[in-house]
Amino acid sequence: MSATRYDCLVIGAGPAGSAAGTLLAQAGKRVLIVERAQYPRFHIGESLIPAANRVLRKMNAWERVEQAGFVRKEGAEFTCGAGALRVHNRFRDGLIPGLDYTYQVERSVFDRLLLERAVEAGCELRQPVEAKSARWTGGCWQVELAVDGSTETVEADWLVDAAGRGRWLGRQLGIPTDPIPLPKRFAVYNHFRGVARAPEPEGGNIIITRVPGGWFWSIPLDTERTSVGLVLIPGEDRTPPEELFHQRVAANPWMRKCMAQAETLDCFRVEADYSFVNRQFAGERWVMLGDAAGFIDPVFSSGVYLALESADLAVGEILRAAPGKGLGGRARGRYERELRGRMRVMLDLIDVYYDEKSFAVFMSPTNRFSLFAAVNAVVAGYTRMPFRLKWRYKLFLTIARLNRRWRIAPPLKLRS
Repeated sequence: MSATRYDCLVIGAGPAGSAAGTLLAQAGKRVLIVERAQYPRFHIGESLIPAANRVLRKMNAWERVEQAGFVRKEGAEFTCGAGALRVHNRFRDGLIPGLDYTYQVERSVFDRLLLERAVEAGCELRQPVEAKSARWTGGCWQVELAVDGSTETVEADWLVDAAGRGRWLGRQLGIPTDPIPLPKRFAVYNHFRGVARAPEPEGGNIIITRVPGGWFWSIPLDTERTSVGLVLIPGEDRTPPEELFHQRVAANPWMRKCMAQAETLDCFRVEADYSFVNRQFAGERWVMLGDAAGFIDPVFSSGVYLALESADLAVGEILRAAPGKGLGGRARGRYERELRGRMRVMLDLIDVYYDEKSFAVFMSPTNRFSLFAAVNAVVAGYTRMPFRLKWRYKLFLTIARLNRRWRIAPPLKLRS
């Protein structure tokens, strides 16, 4: 029996895979999405940024997100030390209009919502099904799937890897990774009831708290539950991650106050060594999306945004390809340039965050030359860099880096 043939095979049903599948199906392509997990499933990365809303609208999923009952997120707050020094980024005050708000999402619900939209658009979904191997025959991809203890082969003109940080296609093709100039870190996190919050609308914001050697996130998921996580550089001691979490909460007055009445709702989870980037994102008949291409760091909540942006960019290149042809060098270069450029904008801000002296500039905002409004737009995820944003952002980065040598902003007090 001959293998079933598709226009596009998407590996992975997270936001990148669902977005790519939806956009391809809306354009009339026959799409198969395979996912090794059974949805819904738990996933970290619960805080969206407003720039992601554009692709959600393009795939006709935004109205569903608005009606899902998620917590409305109108800004991001950054604090350090005892919490006396705080910077509140209200998205509506950013340099770029139209980025007023987004949502904090429980990923099991959000991801299922996007996947249902992909199926509604015409994608075929198979789960739990694991893609085992892929081979280019010269005319199509042949992909071996593990289904209920047996294997079967499907064929596709295009192969889209949206399978996340496991680097499924990168490993298949032997594509190396390039180092990111950031230390390896790990995150330990849980969901809690009773975490202190500000009144609405600020109560819906994410709060990032800088502590010596790392930072905490606090993300409200509904009226009761809050996702709280600690990100650290691994040390030489062997203290269990859960114990480290409690020690760092106890050592910081702000976190101690926020967590005074908190009770755990689940087991603690750990993610380790998560930052990387592949050396190549696309080939003649394949593309990598989102975390499968690279994952930079979660501090500015850019993961889902980059997943959706990469899906939109990649689908645009696939749809522009001539019938029966793959991506030429110019198309591959354009996709990589656009996606790496968006990642670079966020990486520059991440670099500022992790350098204590540069971060002091971030925590001493000025709206002279509309610099704070420009940074606010980037925190909201706007990475396209029109000139009026680009020069202001570059000026901010320059000041932040100069502060490493000459004091421009007052030093931070991370310890209380």
